Amino acid sequence: MAARLARPLALCACALAAAAGCRATGKAPPPRQLPVSVATPHPLRECAYDVEHYALELEILPEQRRVRGTCRIRLWPREAALGTVDLDLEDLEVAAVRDERGRPLAFEQRPGTLRIALREPLQPGDCVEIAVDYAGTPRKGLYFAAERDGVPTQVFTQGECEDSRGWFPCFDAPSDRATSELRVTIPARWTALAAGERVERTEHDGRATELWRMTTPHPAYLTTLVAGEFIVKTGSWDGTPLEYLAEERLASEVEADLGRTGDVLAFLSQVTGRRYPYAKYAQACVADFPYGGMENISATTLTDTALVDEKGRRDGPQTGLVAHEAAHQWFGDLLTCRDWSHAWLNEGFATYMGALFTENDRGVDEFRAQIRDLQESYVQADVGKNRRPVVHAVYRRPMDLFFSGHVYAGGAVRLHLLRSVIGDEVFFRGLRLYVGRNAGRAVVTDDLRRAMEEASGADLAWFFQEWFEVPGFPEFESTWRYDERRKLLLLSVNQVQDIGGGTPAVFRTPVEIGVRDSKGLRTERLSIERRRQLFEIPAVEKPLFVRFDEHSWIPKRLDERKSSEEWLAIAQGDDDVNGRRDAVKVIAKVLEKASPGEERERLLAALLQRLASDPSSAVRDAAATGLSSVRDPAAVAALSKAASEDAEARVRCAALAALRGLGKDADLAELALREYRAAFSWGTMASAAALYIAAHPNGALDWLREQIALDSPQDALRSRLIPLLAQTRDARALPLLLRIALDERAPEAGRAAAAREIGVLGRGDQGARRALASLLSAHSWRVRREAIAALSALRDPGALESLRDLHARSALEPERIAIEAALQAVAGDG
Repeated sequence: MAARLARPLALCACALAAAAGCRATGKAPPPRQLPVSVATPHPLRECAYDVEHYALELEILPEQRRVRGTCRIRLWPREAALGTVDLDLEDLEVAAVRDERGRPLAFEQRPGTLRIALREPLQPGDCVEIAVDYAGTPRKGLYFAAERDGVPTQVFTQGECEDSRGWFPCFDAPSDRATSELRVTIPARWTALAAGERVERTEHDGRATELWRMTTPHPAYLTTLVAGEFIVKTGSWDGTPLEYLAEERLASEVEADLGRTGDVLAFLSQVTGRRYPYAKYAQACVADFPYGGMENISATTLTDTALVDEKGRRDGPQTGLVAHEAAHQWFGDLLTCRDWSHAWLNEGFATYMGALFTENDRGVDEFRAQIRDLQESYVQADVGKNRRPVVHAVYRRPMDLFFSGHVYAGGAVRLHLLRSVIGDEVFFRGLRLYVGRNAGRAVVTDDLRRAMEEASGADLAWFFQEWFEVPGFPEFESTWRYDERRKLLLLSVNQVQDIGGGTPAVFRTPVEIGVRDSKGLRTERLSIERRRQLFEIPAVEKPLFVRFDEHSWIPKRLDERKSSEEWLAIAQGDDDVNGRRDAVKVIAKVLEKASPGEERERLLAALLQRLASDPSSAVRDAAATGLSSVRDPAAVAALSKAASEDAEARVRCAALAALRGLGKDADLAELALREYRAAFSWGTMASAAALYIAAHPNGALDWLREQIALDSPQDALRSRLIPLLAQTRDARALPLLLRIALDERAPEAGRAAAAREIGVLGRGDQGARRALASLLSAHSWRVRREAIAALSALRDPGALESLRDLHARSALEPERIAIEAALQAVAGDG
């Protein structure tokens, strides 16, 4: 799943009325605590039976937002005889249960569970088929979306982590694998997509029925259905059919955004040593999907915002999302974590495979910069109360594990470090062994360890224990000096991380030291084994620079104390993109405080050179950002040139943002308008608009309102311009934002952007609070999500009560998590 639900939620009118009454009497409502459970250990969920096959017959009734279905479940006892069968099922009403002979079975529905009494005990070695008839309006697991005239035109499922029980009875844990088939009846104008192959489609009396069959066993959470008014585009890769579903309005972008799928599958087949394992691969782009994508087996579901036009692709290609979800077809689907404590085996692998495809597709600089960004994302998240091991079984609900920074970035950067420890050849041999040995199985981290140990011939228990089973990461201080007499480079390395909470005093790891002298750059490989170490490295001359962890293999914090001269040498002479990027950031900080003179000129020249000619857009981006506080004609000229001419939108945006700090300026206002009209990308247009507001503040809101109100502006641009209304500091901005947010005919991205900014401007405004509270009933999850964040920003007691009420009524995991985070932030302020 690529982390970024869709159904209407009624706002509690009584709670709002009560809050209004309290305000009328001058009494604040007493604070109401959320009934949030505490995190507890979750051992492996054991089951007395094994499901062999699910056969679903499902009728979709979009006008009623209901489903009617029968689920036939074939299962057998694991060890002891079975007298009853407990299935997971929530919110739907069971009408009848029968055995394979059609005989009625007694059943009892409890919260979250359907208990079925068998007519006679089922002995080990025997199997039974149970048919469950049920109906209702799903609150989770299956969602109606894309309303037109009050009727949904799409439906999609989202089972991870434990939400498949919201649309069919099942054993809803990742450890159990079963084959499946789905016979779904939908409006005849709709098309459907499910796991496996479409066996048939028939039409009768305005309804269509499609039968899909998946012969590869898989966990229940990967069972999928997408149906609606979609166009279908097809292709193939190496004989495997490829399918793409999208709304007709997005049809023209499908090939450009998803057309690299075949290249991705070829790459992953080669890396894993296992050809893409299913009969087809499909990607369906649906409205209001809560995440970037979900790796349902053979049929990935994507957000429809993944389909962007040429300007959007210049802001960022979609190949990363495509590669991440495709990688899950191996890591998550073919091999599935046995329980959620090992979720990193799904998400960490998919994240790292996506980075590896970037290296294959766009080069080593892009790959290394992406790995460093992942390392920094993980390190910034793994602090305070959020510090925990990567393998972790303590949580309130399994979805909490996915948003902590550990299973995606934390898992990926540890795989990268493992690759450094055992070497490329051994790492990829071990990877192929892991996939080949565990295909079709539930896996734990020890399965990976055993494969890597067999491939390397080394005992890796220490590595997996230190880097996966204990919390934290190393924090290094590194300094060096040159001993001229002994011709030695003396490198001091200290680990200074706080050892509280189980973080070890020492993380053991190899480290590469980059040493640059007049003869060139060489790499020395050392071994970190103690908290404080001093290394002696032969060196015939004093190095120009020394870099700790050249090429950034280790997830860490690092304090390297260097002179300006050394950082200048790194910016100029390091072949590693991250070394140059680090140097640029430090040089910019030194430049801020530098007095006029030769040193300042040299620092400025270094940034200008990196901005103008560095081969990596990551370094040019950093250089542009570093020049934001420099009021120098050469810097302004260089930033203006980059804003107009750089090949990458990210650098143009950084240059335009850097120029904003110069304030009111007629020449910059003209530049901003020119780049806005040039329309290189949606991001550069928004950045140019922000520069124009800063450089020409008089009349900024009127100009911006004209751009937002154009008859048919692209929603991708509108949603970027709306947040700029708050930056105009014009009193008319808040009423305009309220009108946009409350306009149900407006595109959802613009409404969501407006809601977010109301939280900035609306504090103390009761009209803003009421408007945001009303948005909690919006059909669009994106609008509700921003309304939740904005209400928490208002810090209004009535607003907080609305959030507590929605939390009590919502069954949507992302929504409940967002509300809890919002209320926790307010509590922290208190």
